[in-house]
Amino acid sequence: MAKEVLILDEIKRNFHKFYYSDIAPLMSKYEKDRQFELLKLLIKELIILCVAVILGYYQYVRFTKGEALQDIYIILSIILIVIMPIVLYVDCKQFAERLKRDCMSKILEVFGNIRWYNKNAECKRTKVINTDKQLADSNLFSTYNRRAYEDSFEGSYKGVKFSISETTLLYESGSGKNRRVELVFKGVIINFDSNKTIKNKTIIATKNDTKIKNRYASMSTIILLVAGIIAGAVLQNWNMVLYCVLPLVFFVIFEILQKTNKNTEILNEIKLEDPEFNKKYRAYSSDEVEGRYLITPSFMERFNNIKTAFGAKGAKCSFYGNNLMFAISTHKNLFEIGNLFTPLNSPKQLQEFSEELISILALIDYFKLDEKTGL
Repeated sequence: MAKEVLILDEIKRNFHKFYYSDIAPLMSKYEKDRQFELLKLLIKELIILCVAVILGYYQYVRFTKGEALQDIYIILSIILIVIMPIVLYVDCKQFAERLKRDCMSKILEVFGNIRWYNKNAECKRTKVINTDKQLADSNLFSTYNRRAYEDSFEGSYKGVKFSISETTLLYESGSGKNRRVELVFKGVIINFDSNKTIKNKTIIATKNDTKIKNRYASMSTIILLVAGIIAGAVLQNWNMVLYCVLPLVFFVIFEILQKTNKNTEILNEIKLEDPEFNKKYRAYSSDEVEGRYLITPSFMERFNNIKTAFGAKGAKCSFYGNNLMFAISTHKNLFEIGNLFTPLNSPKQLQEFSEELISILALIDYFKLDEKTGL
């Protein structure tokens, strides 16, 4: 264990040295750009605000004189107020993306064999990190039909290959006024190659997590559909009833087919040794013996600490096909190396980025993924 700690400590020390020798001069070049872009943003926001205030004041003068208010000026004022946060978001996003595109590869040199991808980067067009097949094989998510991603990384540490993707998964159903978009997952998905031979599938998820096992609907969705059927019947709104009955019937048929399909790997709940762990999480496995072998008391303790380490809302994991996948739920925007409102000649933002990446590499040590046996 001493060697593992030394390696991570060495990365931290190297990053500190590398920052002052290579990264700081690079970021200093962009500090003037940041100041100029921030000034442009403030001027744009000020102009929009002034125009909105002038239009509002004009309407106020008309009102005090007893004249009729003009709808066009009211609409323009509202539009301008709405535009202000949009301009702020777009300008900040564009600057952060440009900074990553120009500087990320250089910053990652200190971490060894690791590569960055981004939805706006050239290479991302042909590269998908943590594919839909991997997500489906893991059984950690319910069915989704929309996927968005931000930063992604892949590389290896101590001989263990890993991939990281900042991902949002959504399930969209219906159309028009009946359109519903359900959040399936938002956070970071981390996949590790494991040196363990895993013949079956085992997953751990928080006790209230119904968005797992490739289900087409969560329990909350089923409750809403049933409520919609009842409400539609009471109101005699048969269109509402139809829109709720069809997906509910589809879900029931799918569940029956899943249960009767001999090729489907059935994940049954298993009770673990730790009663406190059982209160927070549920474990499922297609083989109870292997599931208990994988989820040892030490693994349970380490897994329980992940949420604290990442400041996350929740965490779940899956042993599948000699892989170990973690899905860490968080709404925090991770892996940022700079923004318009933080001076780039300060190491604070990059230090936070370094700690986020190191905490993920530490999982390899933490769960002993580089070792052939034991967890």
